[in-house]
Amino acid sequence: MSKLDRVVSVWKPWHLAQWPSRISIEDQVTAALTLGVRAIAIKGTNRGVIYGAQEKLLYPGSNHSNDHVEREAKAQGLEVDIWCYLSLEHPELEAEAIRQANDRWSPRNIFLDAQGHAKPYARNTGAFLRGLGRLKRYDGTLVRTWLQSYRRPSLHREIPWQKWLTYTGPDGSYLVDGIAPQAYYVGTQDSIADYRKMILDYAEIEAGIHRTLEWYVTLPTYREHGWQPTANSLEAGMDFLSDSLGDRLVGFNFFRLGWLMDDSLAGIRGMLLAYDWGDDPDPDPEPAPFEQRPEPERWGIVGDDLRHRGIINGDT
Repeated sequence: MSKLDRVVSVWKPWHLAQWPSRISIEDQVTAALTLGVRAIAIKGTNRGVIYGAQEKLLYPGSNHSNDHVEREAKAQGLEVDIWCYLSLEHPELEAEAIRQANDRWSPRNIFLDAQGHAKPYARNTGAFLRGLGRLKRYDGTLVRTWLQSYRRPSLHREIPWQKWLTYTGPDGSYLVDGIAPQAYYVGTQDSIADYRKMILDYAEIEAGIHRTLEWYVTLPTYREHGWQPTANSLEAGMDFLSDSLGDRLVGFNFFRLGWLMDDSLAGIRGMLLAYDWGDDPDPDPEPAPFEQRPEPERWGIVGDDLRHRGIINGDT
């Protein structure tokens, strides 16, 4: 198995499932599976509200909810992660909504999307993290929590980066496991130059807090204002991040599935399908016990053994 995890995010799957796209939840999940990802990330909360729950959507959207995505993903062998959009205006309410989303969908990872709307309420960061605490899955394993914010912290000093990345729980463990920057190099195809600046920015934070961070980078697979990544620029950026971060790079999150299914990003789909993730080959299956093998195979084994021991010759 590769050390690199990979997930694709889906936003408003009920829109894709309706006219004019009419791409069913089953087909959306199948498309994610064919890309070789291990999980689908759904939007779990919007500020203080559970997002995309079946009972909160009007018909026909209620037939294509995040609940349907979760069930179909797990039926097809994929895991589910969630991302949560924060404003921090009501920190306890937003933390409670995430806890409910965690209980509902049991994700492996939770990505905390703290950007523009969270800046005016940065003073509430500690209250939010205290309310959130450490979350667990249904089987008792810890959910990993990531700060999914800007790729250039030096341009967004209103975000209390140090507090986010050093806040600890009662047992002294960090409440945020690492960073998942939204590494969208919009307006250029020089992903390497953009990512070099990103790594330097976060290195300055790491030095200030005396902590080596793990990374789960969010990559652009969408169109915006006439811009979209090319397959070459995205692959070059992925290679650069892998080489630069080494074992600190946990995985990639591709945002988002709807665009990846569009013909305009067919080149990126092809690149991802051919990408060398460094996955370990599946081990050879253990041979069946001798007595359970078909009779012709058993006699072949016996004959080879007798010939090897000189009891019969090759012509017998």
